[in-house]
Amino acid sequence: MAVELLSVWKAYQSGQLSRAMILVNSHLVRHNDDGRGWEILGLIQYARGKVGIAVSALERAALFVPLVPAARVCLAHGYGRIGCPELSRDLLLELIDDESVSIPLLLQVAAGLDAVDQPRLAMRACQVAAQRDADHAQVYYDHGYYAARSGFPPHVTESLARKALELDPDNVRFRVGLASMLIRQDRNDEAYEFVREFSNAQIEQINCRCCLERIVQLFEEAHDYRRVVLCRQQLLSLELRGVESDCE
Repeated sequence: MAVELLSVWKAYQSGQLSRAMILVNSHLVRHNDDGRGWEILGLIQYARGKVGIAVSALERAALFVPLVPAARVCLAHGYGRIGCPELSRDLLLELIDDESVSIPLLLQVAAGLDAVDQPRLAMRACQVAAQRDADHAQVYYDHGYYAARSGFPPHVTESLARKALELDPDNVRFRVGLASMLIRQDRNDEAYEFVREFSNAQIEQINCRCCLERIVQLFEEAHDYRRVVLCRQQLLSLELRGVESDCE
């Protein structure tokens, strides 16, 4: 990679998207057939929310060089977002068995498949990820979510969520998600056990308003009024910040 493109990557990875845009555009003015330059431009544009432009840049890059896995995942997600679900699905399926795709990227492959209404294929991506890294907690949690989306019975999702929590017991999102699922099954006593020791800092990590409202109910039933107050303060904070619910 050209030295100047390394500067583009550094700016992109540090979140300096405006600077990265200036640098890569300057590079492409002089090297219009540089596939890696177009590839980076596509990633930057996607990060800026310019999905159509990102897809065009990545397609142009692919004319010159094989895209790196992150760019292939980005292109596939882009296809889904611009209304080309079949292209998105096909490109993502190619990535599932590609051993050069990291576990975090495999989870993005799964998310992309779910986004084009293919949760069972998303489960397959999670299964491959689990085969490659049996101790990756997020793989099991996401697998459980896609299992629920695919119509599997609740005990399947619960088992996978418990496995994720076993591997990462301090993960607030896992605890809230599992508790929320148990609440929906009227298993409030069991649900309370997963949140009963939440600290102030952990409650402040909960950014889903409907999940917080469920958790408040558990604390009220347990007469845990200190945590009721903390949850209501967090709910107010989310409302003031305009944060939308993102229910598990």
